[in-house]
Amino acid sequence: MILSKEFLEALETLCVVRDGDAADALDAGFHPENLAAGVVALPGMAQEVCAIVALCRTHKVSIVPHGGRTGLAGAGASEPGQLIVDLNKMNRIVELDHDAGTIAVEAGATLQQVQEACAEHGLTPGIDLAARGSATIGGMIATNAGGMEAFRCGVMRHRVVGMQAVMPDASLLEDMTWVSKVNEGFDIKHLLTGSEGRLGIITGAVLKLDRLPDAASSALVSFQSAAAAVHAFRHLCMRGGVLRAEIMWRGYAETVAQDVGLSELVASFPGDVLVLFEHSGGSRQEAQERQQEALLPLMESGHVEHAVIAQNDRQAADFWRIREESWAVERRWPGGYWYDVSVPLRSLDDYVETLQGKLQAIAGGIHFSCMGHLGDGNLHITVSAQSGCRPDKTVVDAAVFSGLKAMGGSFSAEHGIGLEKMQALTAYGDPAKLAAARAVKQALDPDNLMNPGKVLL
Repeated sequence: MILSKEFLEALETLCVVRDGDAADALDAGFHPENLAAGVVALPGMAQEVCAIVALCRTHKVSIVPHGGRTGLAGAGASEPGQLIVDLNKMNRIVELDHDAGTIAVEAGATLQQVQEACAEHGLTPGIDLAARGSATIGGMIATNAGGMEAFRCGVMRHRVVGMQAVMPDASLLEDMTWVSKVNEGFDIKHLLTGSEGRLGIITGAVLKLDRLPDAASSALVSFQSAAAAVHAFRHLCMRGGVLRAEIMWRGYAETVAQDVGLSELVASFPGDVLVLFEHSGGSRQEAQERQQEALLPLMESGHVEHAVIAQNDRQAADFWRIREESWAVERRWPGGYWYDVSVPLRSLDDYVETLQGKLQAIAGGIHFSCMGHLGDGNLHITVSAQSGCRPDKTVVDAAVFSGLKAMGGSFSAEHGIGLEKMQALTAYGDPAKLAAARAVKQALDPDNLMNPGKVLL
């Protein structure tokens, strides 16, 4: 399907439009089909988004909303005949209330932009992602993004206080409240949160802020098991000051370390599991002392195999490179299958051990990489194999996903459903919940114009 000349001419009267070579020049982001529609609308205000949606309804043109195009599940993938609505021009910091600890932003503002605006006032939006420089607030809300601080600050659903959004009928939802206690029946903003553009286009939000932590200290710590790491995490949290706790199984850490030239560092740590802890303190020295005092009894009791507290910025950066350079796995074993699951902390060891056994039964030579956020049990798993030896993805999917629901976990932790996990949602999602979701979609968007073909089958 090709968009009509009449539609395109009308669209150009409403907002900036890029098509042809101008659309191709945009960064497609993390999915190769993100810009396949070939026509991108770039509204500058919410009223323009309303007008675009109204035009699309008239011409029966489906809409694919875009933020920073950093999603890993394919929610932003498009095809010819659709219209991409890109919110990146709507990137203003509207207002920051220091005393109340809230900030109003347009949906196209990046996480880094918001972090920097908040930091000037000693505040933080309470969420952080490796893609902070390009991930937009609207996209993060639409995918209910999590990140490294979720165990203490929550996911995006917990940060949103108010919301502005354009609904499928082109009406503007104005729910930009600045207070937490708003008990006015069904909370539509939380329905839109995590909907991946299927129920409307988020154009603005009010976010709850937290106090920006003081200076931080990073420590790389190794354990014999995830259970020992969980025990240490609980101990450290009881003492206070834990900002982050990132877990890495040895296979992942060794792969990244080899890629970034830090193999000797990782080799110096015994044990099967490494955890990168970050603690806060009034100054760097105070943070280091606090971290050392908290870790010392764990080392004396034998729960910790080895621990090194970073003594300077360079050493801390090396620790974090091992955690954050996850694409090293793809460079080593291209074409691997990536997964994003949630596992109850009590089940981490059993789940990983059982999964590794399943994978080896599927085929020899499979490489298993695993790391994630210890505080909430969110694991990022990569299953790779040598070229020409890749097992069938449906078989690997079953190995990764089976048993998660029974143990109280989830097959989809923080990257959304998009295109990639729709079959898994049907297979592992709760039937009653899916039925309710389909009824809501039908009621709000009966013409299926909003991001069709994603999330719900």
